Amino acid sequence: LTKKKGIEMLSKWFYNFKIGRTIQALHSLDDHILKDIGIHRSNIRSHAYEVFKDEKPEEDPLTELHNQYVKAGY
Repeated sequence: LTKKKGIEMLSKWFYNFKIGRTIQALHSLDDHILKDIGIHRSNIRSHAYEVFKDEKPEEDPLTELHNQYVKAGY
């Protein structure tokens, strides 16, 4: 594991952690509060991703290629 890969893994983990905590926090609110802040319960997940869209770690193109090969069964 190289230092760069470790940083990338940590960055992805932290990004997913923040989204998960945001979703969890928004789900804990009642419908009146969600309405007051302009969010419908069915949009909580997409709203959480939207909040952190600028922090999304960049995907390594080789990782994506590897994942496609694995899905294809090679």
